[in-house]
Amino acid sequence: HCGISDGLILHHYQSKKNLYRRVLENLAEQYTRNLVQAKESATSPQEMIQQTLAASFNFWEKDLAYQRISLWAYLEGHTELAEKEAYLTAGLFQEVKQLQEQGIIDNRFSPVVFLTLVIGPIHFWMRYREQFRAILNLPETSGELDQLFLKQLIQLVMEMSRKAS
Repeated sequence: HCGISDGLILHHYQSKKNLYRRVLENLAEQYTRNLVQAKESATSPQEMIQQTLAASFNFWEKDLAYQRISLWAYLEGHTELAEKEAYLTAGLFQEVKQLQEQGIIDNRFSPVVFLTLVIGPIHFWMRYREQFRAILNLPETSGELDQLFLKQLIQLVMEMSRKAS
């Protein structure tokens, strides 16, 4: 599609697997950069959670290539993470763990479960939102539904983050 011959691409990357890994690394790097920017612009831990979640949602909403490649890799049985994905996952895990140790996030949830409960719904929503809209005959636009989803997901995550009384 880009007008470059297959031979030139294979000469540069030596294999389709190397090309795939490079594309995945680039996408993971963009994703990581978005989350780091959101984190750094926050003025409180609560704002950091909200902004990071919004940045994640906005990235996945705008960049379908990463979604497609991740799903394709999963369907093909490729379970290893790209280096940047592994780095990001470990960093997010440590961030949640530190926030729990500081008493900012409830420690009833293990960090990996907490992250899965946050990230999983975003992926599910991205895959099925148009089907929900059509099947349920929802009057809202896709953009309005996205904003409603994000707002309520942030509320849910903030509620999950609070200490149990």
